[in-house]
Amino acid sequence: MRQRFEEDEYFLMAMFQKDSRTKTIQEIRCVLPFISDDADMLTLVNGTLRKMELLTDQEYADMDLEAYRQEPLEEV
Repeated sequence: MRQRFEEDEYFLMAMFQKDSRTKTIQEIRCVLPFISDDADMLTLVNGTLRKMELLTDQEYADMDLEAYRQEPLEEV
């Protein structure tokens, strides 16, 4: 079953994207201790993780997250 992701969830997945769904989920979980005081971020991260867990590996592999990748800011 295809999950519907919000734009912020796509940005989150793109930010932590690894070469597999499982590795991306693990990478996102690593930030949980750092955002424990931010209810909005916790909601976003936990909701994204729940949806990602329902995806198949193939569905994740078929996602094109390139458009959601942020370029690092250049120092002036």
